[in-house]
Amino acid sequence: LIQSVALLVLATATSVLRQVHQLNFGAIETPTIPSHLVTWDPVAVNHTRWLRLDDNGKLYKMKTLAVDPPVFEVPDFLTNEECANIIRLAHLRGLARSQTFTDADETSSSKDKPERNLSAAEANQLVRYSDQTWLNHHAHDYLSNMMARAQRLAQLPDNIVPLAEDLQVVKYQGWGHYETHYDSEASEAGPCCEDPESKAKGLEQGAGCRLCRFATILYYLNDVEEGGGTVFPLADTTTEELHAKTRGDKTMGFETRSCSPGLAVQPKKRKAVLWYNHEVDRGYLGPVRERSAHGGCNVIRGEKWISNHWLSALPHPDKKGKRSEAHPPYYALKDRESLRGLHQDEQHAEP
Repeated sequence: LIQSVALLVLATATSVLRQVHQLNFGAIETPTIPSHLVTWDPVAVNHTRWLRLDDNGKLYKMKTLAVDPPVFEVPDFLTNEECANIIRLAHLRGLARSQTFTDADETSSSKDKPERNLSAAEANQLVRYSDQTWLNHHAHDYLSNMMARAQRLAQLPDNIVPLAEDLQVVKYQGWGHYETHYDSEASEAGPCCEDPESKAKGLEQGAGCRLCRFATILYYLNDVEEGGGTVFPLADTTTEELHAKTRGDKTMGFETRSCSPGLAVQPKKRKAVLWYNHEVDRGYLGPVRERSAHGGCNVIRGEKWISNHWLSALPHPDKKGKRSEAHPPYYALKDRESLRGLHQDEQHAEP
């Protein structure tokens, strides 16, 4: 009898704790590994989920920041130890100046300047002002464990994980930034560089094949004294606002200086930000999301360390893409009026 009463009390207590937990946290989800590409339903801005992404019992809070493109933030995705070790490994690997396809267009005076201690005016002449390096996912347990959680967070099929690029680590110093750009490219730029056929032919990005980064996960590795946010100037804009910003708004491009207008995500150590650069087409890579353009805002004081997982995928076999000679390569855009025209997809043809 005593044992039965004890079991009843335990069951009741467990039920009460579960109810209290759900009141505090809401529904808890354990992402499964699908057989094809899927995306999280953003539901609405500020919608919150609690996720189990590993076996240590930790719950990760994922909040919707934008619906189009779907943007989510996950505070405390990383640990302090992981952040410190990623920075340490980046130092050991060595950092070099970040490049873009527009570097050839920069004035000789800006290119000849030393990489460090540029004035605000000098730095602002550059499309991108930072240093970077790359770390293989298998180089350290920290990196492989991080990639495993990233797969769960992004709900990536097992056969897609090998297409992910090495972890990019970036350091921004004073006035460091990256102009508004897209992480991926539309099908007009050619077949995906990660496609085995592209690799067999020796095709390179910008010269025969394109970036096919289905999703991006950005990680903040330190707290920034001032500035250093990430801005999505087109997030959740109406069709009219989108057309105005991408066709005739001469101020487009200054969002990386002030982190406005648009959705501004503030840097916070250990936080991850997930967004989708593409739609899904029958479980495969779909068209580029036009509103996924984003930029790294000026670091005003201190320095900013981030890392990126670029998670690539392939389109449906009947949509591999053929390169158009008229389609320019990916790059951060200086001419904001051409932003729409250069990165439109099949579903957003020019009238």
